Amino acid sequence: METLIINVPEQKSTVVKLLLKELGVTIQNKTKAKQLAEEINKSIKPGAKPGLDEIMSEIKEVRSQR
Repeated sequence: METLIINVPEQKSTVVKLLLKELGVTIQNKTKAKQLAEEINKSIKPGAKPGLDEIMSEIKEVRSQR
């Protein structure tokens, strides 16, 4: 048997959700943690990665400020 997982908007009727459950559909609500993780993932832009020299100089700078 297949399991179909879909996102159902909160404003949809409870009757619709019950009917979907009767058809074997698993209804999952997004948790706040998952929503936050998705927002963070969307906001991350690919860019240039720092080199080892940059990393080391930043570490030394932070340590010297202590």
